Amino acid sequence: MTTPFTLRFAQFNLSLAGRQAGDIKAKMLAPAPSRQIKNLAATLQRVRPDVAVLCEFDHPGNGGDDGALATFCERHLAESQHGDTPIDYPYRYLPATNTGLKLTVPVSMHQRLNRAQQCHGFGDYHGQFGYVILSRYPIEDDAIRTWQDFAWHQLPQHQIPADYYTEQAQTALRLASKNLVSVPILVGDKRIQVVACHPTPPVFDGPEKRNWRRNSDEIHQLIGLLDNADWLVDDKGAHGGLSPETPFVVIGDLNADPSYGDGDKQAIGALLHHPRVHPEVAVGAQVPKSDAAQFHVFRFIDGKGRAIATHNGGLRLDYVLPSRELAVQASGVFWPASDDADYPLICDKNGQENARAHSDHRLVWVDVALS
Repeated sequence: MTTPFTLRFAQFNLSLAGRQAGDIKAKMLAPAPSRQIKNLAATLQRVRPDVAVLCEFDHPGNGGDDGALATFCERHLAESQHGDTPIDYPYRYLPATNTGLKLTVPVSMHQRLNRAQQCHGFGDYHGQFGYVILSRYPIEDDAIRTWQDFAWHQLPQHQIPADYYTEQAQTALRLASKNLVSVPILVGDKRIQVVACHPTPPVFDGPEKRNWRRNSDEIHQLIGLLDNADWLVDDKGAHGGLSPETPFVVIGDLNADPSYGDGDKQAIGALLHHPRVHPEVAVGAQVPKSDAAQFHVFRFIDGKGRAIATHNGGLRLDYVLPSRELAVQASGVFWPASDDADYPLICDKNGQENARAHSDHRLVWVDVALS
């Protein structure tokens, strides 16, 4: 009999988007690392995920590393931060992204748009707000599937606001604001698909609610992947998503809360109650949570505390959702309380919680037992 062991999956929005291309690489190479870089690295060293999706880590828009991620791994994660044990991620995937990729057709007839708003995904430059995947276990690169090119209008019952976008834009605009990917991770003789995405925030729009509609439809595209829907066509022309017997973990900042905030509650609810998603982690006793958030005062949820919050406004936006058949051992949100020794990792030099010294999101993790 094979001895069981535990694999930790994590979602962490680092909030590391730069003002221009190359900013994040420069931060990583700076002779004196910023407090934020050190705290982010220390958080990963403290939680020690085996597989992590890191959102808002700028890299070249066509995919690959300009040296920023390699430097983060080799200079910051591989060196002790605040006394923590270094951690190595020899396997990395930096997908292409639609953020900052400019459409070649007029976007809207009703509004003057800045450059970022004229792109397939909001971004001042191609690659801004992209996400990356780190793994301690091999990534089966040749079997990665992506849905970067999938057009919004290809989604059945899509919600494109026709009174906002030009006819050309309605045809050309891609659905994924960044990318939707399915990445096979090889753990011994096991193969687990990491399904990653980062839908657009459902805000920052107008009465046409284009971002609300798009966030909802990006989540429905993700549901189509879990359904193995034939209408879902990947960037190589293959139809369908995951086969019914494939174990998976959905990981991402989905920018949608099932109870609060501005997103489509029905869409995120459909994902959380999907028959293939582990119900205890999605909506049950094993939903990731922290004691500290229970005693916070959150502006987005009427000044109440909320243990399952993953964002400093009190919303549950970040998810790690294993498939139903995987054996979940534990889960949590890295949100240290003010009397915790880890509290400085989310604080500025004055001891105050500060997104610029860490992130406006908290790392979410789930442990899965494999045998």
